[in-house]
Amino acid sequence: MIKATSSFFLLLCLAINGWCQAPPQLSASEIQLALNKLNTLGSMLYVAAHPDDENQVVIGYMSQTRLMNTGYLSLTRGDGGQNLIGPEIRELLGVVRTQELIQARSLDGSHQFFTRAIDFGYSKTADETLTLWDKQKILADVVWVIRQFRPDVIITRFPPDERAGHGHHTTSGILAAEAFDLAGDPQHFPEQLQYVEPWQPTRLYLNDTDWFTKNIDSVAVANDSVLVVNMGVYNPLLGQSVTEIAAKSRSKHESQGFGSTAARGADREYFRHVRGALAESDLLEGIDTTWNRVEGGTKVSELLTQAARSFRPEDPSAIVPTLMEASVALDALPESHWKQVKRSELNRVIQACLGLYLEVRAGTNELIRRFRRESPVKPKIAEYSATPGDTVTLNVEAVNRSEIDVTLAQLDFPSLQRDTTLSLSLANNQDTVIRLQARVPSNMPYTEPYWLRTAHDGFTFQVLDQTLIGRDESPDAISAQCSLKVAGKPLTLTVPVVYKNNDPRRGETYRPFVIVPPVTTEIEESVRVFAGNEAKPVSVVVRAGRYNTSGTLTLQLPDGWVANPSSYDFSLALKEQEATFTFQVTPPSGPSVGEAQAVATLDGEEYDQHKIVIDYEHIPTQTLLQPATATLVKLDIEKEGQAVGYVMGAGDDIPQALEQIGYQVTLLDENDMQPSYLKRFDAI
Repeated sequence: MIKATSSFFLLLCLAINGWCQAPPQLSASEIQLALNKLNTLGSMLYVAAHPDDENQVVIGYMSQTRLMNTGYLSLTRGDGGQNLIGPEIRELLGVVRTQELIQARSLDGSHQFFTRAIDFGYSKTADETLTLWDKQKILADVVWVIRQFRPDVIITRFPPDERAGHGHHTTSGILAAEAFDLAGDPQHFPEQLQYVEPWQPTRLYLNDTDWFTKNIDSVAVANDSVLVVNMGVYNPLLGQSVTEIAAKSRSKHESQGFGSTAARGADREYFRHVRGALAESDLLEGIDTTWNRVEGGTKVSELLTQAARSFRPEDPSAIVPTLMEASVALDALPESHWKQVKRSELNRVIQACLGLYLEVRAGTNELIRRFRRESPVKPKIAEYSATPGDTVTLNVEAVNRSEIDVTLAQLDFPSLQRDTTLSLSLANNQDTVIRLQARVPSNMPYTEPYWLRTAHDGFTFQVLDQTLIGRDESPDAISAQCSLKVAGKPLTLTVPVVYKNNDPRRGETYRPFVIVPPVTTEIEESVRVFAGNEAKPVSVVVRAGRYNTSGTLTLQLPDGWVANPSSYDFSLALKEQEATFTFQVTPPSGPSVGEAQAVATLDGEEYDQHKIVIDYEHIPTQTLLQPATATLVKLDIEKEGQAVGYVMGAGDDIPQALEQIGYQVTLLDENDMQPSYLKRFDAI
């Protein structure tokens, strides 16, 4: 038995991860694979330090060949990495890499977890890493994930010693072993037990390689504690081998330049025993992976077996009545971890067998239509956001592509405190669209990554809500609970509210629907350097989050700094409209370093956040809010030379700072590295 909050967490984590295209629809062969998985009750957790550390072959094999409930726990979000595709570094890069991992997991059919640890760059030793991270906090997070996900087997990527080559890597092996010992003991981290119960995994193994153990083939033959498993298995239902899927999964790490060519044929993986029961021939040895591990699960198992045997690819809906009987039998079971896991899986299979398309998208309300009618330029307005207090239009599309009797009984939007009773019959292949309007509560939180809501120390994120720790991303801003009657039996499906658009090049595109402030500000330069006492311009951009936004903009400065004028009035008619205002800022007479903050006052409330949108095609669009600040620096500088040639780094603001001092800066690339060209500069 597990606590209700943990069950809710599992339902969220087991939803389809972060789709940024059309809602995923299973093919007939994928349905067959999912049916097989419904009768398999076992789990595996892979543990490493960073995004792209995971062995996608092992994860894919356990998920799609052995049909285990499989997860990857990355201690960090990769905040300290490089960025091949754009300017994002540190926290922003962590957001990108988080989404790349989520996309990778959607390919290999598994789940993604994190701790609160921040990737602060290369670490020489585990002692250094554990000191900077605060070992007890991160160890608690690993225990928390184990108690929630309840893996039977844990596999680590790295050994707990210097062979791992990086302090973060080594730490992942150390913490996995310690958490394995502690997760089943209620005396450790007892504050977690109001949400979860202790859980003891069966075994812990290291995914050994030639990197860590020379002549691993010979060692495996001579050592009973090392298992050798061929994981290069071909899956005819997917038309791909595990290694081919793994290459696609690895290639999702675009920011790190990890595009991979698929390998085919046998792939030998090595597993060295670390803790728990020794396996003689199989990682799942001695683990009951049947419905026998669930009290009263026999009836559910029999019905699922009957459905799998009766499944015909050309008519998936024929097994829906049997699946609905299994659904009712599942509902009758006592609450348990596996009941929640299999409820999520079964819902997905039933929806796929019905060919049931469910989508809830933010629409265009009357105010927007009026703007479009009255504006001479006919603005294109993207309704992918709302502010607290707004009224949003929600378009619910439902298509039942089967002969099974399906009724849409009720729509409930919990975060909007809005529900609608319908009792609407969904005829075969008839597109039904329902338009609703709802008000966003005035206290609804803004959309942003949950781990960035609170300031951190550079080493560990501060997450105040225990139930969010471990999650891959924040919950959807708004979601709909669709209550249905399928073949006369109840079924509830949860659907996120999204924004959909047609792109002339890409066609139908999606992005998450978000809640934003009514106004945001941005200081155009993150650092402004003053080499003398004269005033310099500092420009601030004001952006509207809703229509008809009017207020006052001020630039709050440290003591001794003066802005002229002291404020500006602004009025923005359209959502997403922006205006730029320039303040003349005079520094103090002596050296000074301080922070400027752009503050917009609207209806008596102050707003001082900068909205950042990260938009790449391979991940869903991400919206973040950060303080609208800039650093002001007054220096007494004796300037030498004039011409500087500069080689850029990722997220590099130094060229602008040099220009502010008064240098003429030329950005250089590899083609410029010729002595005859470089000699024109005073410095490189």
